[in-house]
Amino acid sequence: MELIVITLVILFLFGSISLALPSKNTKRISKLRLNAIKQGYKISSLKISNLDFKSKDYSLMTYQFKNKTNLKEAHFIRDKQELILYSPLKLKYSDDYDELKLSLATLPQEVSEIIFSPSLISFIWNERGGFEVLEQVSKTTDNLE
Repeated sequence: MELIVITLVILFLFGSISLALPSKNTKRISKLRLNAIKQGYKISSLKISNLDFKSKDYSLMTYQFKNKTNLKEAHFIRDKQELILYSPLKLKYSDDYDELKLSLATLPQEVSEIIFSPSLISFIWNERGGFEVLEQVSKTTDNLE
């Protein structure tokens, strides 16, 4: 009987300690977010975002960085495999739209929406691609005129 009680106490302590330790996925996301913050990204949850994203998948995160492009207003949503223009529709009829669409086609599949505002570029993604996705987004937006 004493052996059973001792075994249960040890299992309880082991279980409590293992719950307190972070998982591999939590460590990976923590490292990714720390590196992103060092590079100048602002990170927030989609739940508390004040931007008008169309996705309601609250497992996605919002990343923002400074807009250095000439594109001051645009909202693109991923539909199947490509990003389509959601607003403003007048951009679709501009001369630079085809070049813009080709540039945005190089964004990774993990990016599900991207919004260009006068001061920030905001996008939501699932944080699965790692820091390489953030570098690709930054490089793609830097190439936009």
